[in-house]
Amino acid sequence: MKIGTITTMFVGTVALTASALVSAQQGAFTATGLSCDQVTWSAEALRAYPRIASACRDVLERDGTYFVRFEGEVQQVADRGQQITIDFVDGDRLTLTPPEDLSIVIDGRQTAPRDLRRGDQLRFYIPQDQLAATFFAGQPETAPAQIVPIAPAPDEEQVAAATPAERAVLPRTASTLPLFGAAGLILVALGAALTLRRRARASA
Repeated sequence: MKIGTITTMFVGTVALTASALVSAQQGAFTATGLSCDQVTWSAEALRAYPRIASACRDVLERDGTYFVRFEGEVQQVADRGQQITIDFVDGDRLTLTPPEDLSIVIDGRQTAPRDLRRGDQLRFYIPQDQLAATFFAGQPETAPAQIVPIAPAPDEEQVAAATPAERAVLPRTASTLPLFGAAGLILVALGAALTLRRRARASA
């Protein structure tokens, strides 16, 4: 394969990675009022969670930002609370990847992610400007917001068909850090390809 072809492939891959990064930063929805039927979900949100609109419980406005409230039931807690699988009420299944210091209110008491159990009922919000879960350690109108990345949970057939190595990385999180890492590796490889091309021209 010619170096020029390789370079073109690398440039195309960089463009796709950049596109994915832009998509990850898009907002989750727009809203014109405080009811679920006044919320319009982004194409990205609907691709990830096709039933997210039906899972909306109500809408909160705080400091000029809209938040959609959801409720869910804990299905699985893995890696000492670092991966929590939740079923939306009337919606899809998702995975939370919370930090260890996240404070979650369960039945009026503060609970750490590692102490959650199957069947626990969670309340969380998604802000309009990013597709991520928001928890409030107190009244949503005043308490500090705690942002937690989310990702669609793999279905049972996908997990069953995965190899042990693949299961170790399922489910994927919604964090953009892996994309930045991939973009960095691609740029390094692109630089190497361009260097080889210059050397080939110089020796010709």
